[in-house]
Amino acid sequence: MKHAVAVLIGISIALGAVAETFTVDTGHAGISFSVKHLMVSNAKGSFNTFEGTLDYDIAAKTLKSVEGSIEVASIDTNNDKRDDHLKKDDFFNVAKFPKITFKSTSVKKTGDNAFDVSGKLNVLGVDHDVVLPVTINGPVDGKRGGKLMGIECETTLSRVDLGIGKPSASSIGKEVKVSISAEAGHK
Repeated sequence: MKHAVAVLIGISIALGAVAETFTVDTGHAGISFSVKHLMVSNAKGSFNTFEGTLDYDIAAKTLKSVEGSIEVASIDTNNDKRDDHLKKDDFFNVAKFPKITFKSTSVKKTGDNAFDVSGKLNVLGVDHDVVLPVTINGPVDGKRGGKLMGIECETTLSRVDLGIGKPSASSIGKEVKVSISAEAGHK
């Protein structure tokens, strides 16, 4: 009988160790990028409209999955003329492909709060396999209840591999540095 009770308690704990969904607080988040311009300086920008969720097992301190999307028309390089050009069909083709999306396919824990998140990055309607290094800070108790966590990701992507701009464009670097910093909450 004691063995049966122990098994039931073990099953209850295992079932209770379920990932909780955290939603990105876009008021406390940002997605920025930089790319070489004329090979002498960096052009910098950001996307101002986006959303995302993370499934995180608090008890196991394990990230389970990540999903997100970016409204490409929200691109902002602090230069309206350049922004308009980036929205055209020779770069992001916003009219045909209004969103960039990411959906994780697997997550590997690489440290106490570090993870390699493998997934599909959809740019210009094409899925690309990428691995994003993600650091999770927290979670902590939120001031208004619930839990909060911080998410950090810095990576470099090839704009040529993603089909962004002409591969032969010598005035624009081929590598784009991307930085994501966000708070996410769960109630």
